[in-house]
Order: sequence, then C-alpha cells, then structure tokens
Amino acid sequence: MGSGQSLSFGLTQADVDELIAYCKGAFTQQEIEALYKRFRSLDRGKKGFITAEEVLSIPELSINPMAKRLAYMFDSINFKEFLGLLAPFSAAASRDDKLRCMFAVYDVDGDGAISTDDMEVVLRQLAGRCLSDEELHSIMRKVMSGAADPQRGLTFPEYRAALEGTDVELHVEVPADD
Repeated sequence: MGSGQSLSFGLTQADVDELIAYCKGAFTQQEIEALYKRFRSLDRGKKGFITAEEVLSIPELSINPMAKRLAYMFDSINFKEFLGLLAPFSAAASRDDKLRCMFAVYDVDGDGAISTDDMEVVLRQLAGRCLSDEELHSIMRKVMSGAADPQRGLTFPEYRAALEGTDVELHVEVPADD
C-alpha cells in the first residue's frame, strides 16, 4: 500500500484512501481503521494474512451454518482482500455487489455458474437435516429452471434476473474502537 504519514494503527492516510477506493466507498476511514484493528487481532501469528481457522474464531461467524464455506472464502487473505470480501455486507454497497457476493457463496467450485452440485452443498449446509432429499431436489429443480443450460447451472446474469425485484440484505457490523 501507499506511503505517507502513518496513522496511529499502522496504515498511512494514502493506504486508507486506496482502500476506500478499492472498496468503492463501502467503508469510511473510521470503519477501515476498526476493521484493520480487528484483522490484526485475528492474525494471531502477525503473518499479514488470516487463515480459515482464524476466521472461524469469530464468535458471530462460528454460529452461522455457512461458517465453513465463508471461512474457506476468507482463507489466507490479506487486509485488502479482507475488506474486498466484507464490502458487499456494507449498507453502502451496491445491489450488484451484494448479488455478486451471494453468487460467489453459492458457486462453490468457482466456475462461474451455480450448478446443482454447488447448490446441494450450500443447501445442505444451510438446512442441515431439516430438508428431505425430495424437498432438496425439488428446490434445486425449481432454481435450475431459470438456467439457460441446466447442465452448467445458473450464470450470474441469470441469478441476477431470478432475484430481480427482491430485497437483498447483507450486513456486517463494524466493531467499534475500544
């Protein structure tokens, strides 16, 4: 990151300005400072990146049924990448950025499409044993009916179109400075 006058927590003002631009204004300077402090506390070995295990140590995340999937997405990322992954959860993030984040969670294999295999992994993590196999496959068939190529799965434009007119709520609370 950039050079310039160092702020009290290790980032320069140029670093903060660069991060605000990188996150498309999703976070304010104060939020970036608080998130940097949280990132540093998660990075137990002071390696400059956090591991999936460190992410799972966040109490608010550990109770989430998608914790392992989210931890995988956050594995071995530096602070800039950490902010990039959190940015869609900000109230200031665009609808498209929120949808892209949700799509990435469902696209387990990262091939640019949500396949039935991807969807089964995520639905099983979300619902556990609450859904029978029949119910699970019924949901998957309904969702895949919106795919131009059901064998490949839903692409991002198809996913966006399927959610047109629905509210997209993603939220993260930025820890306050102590």
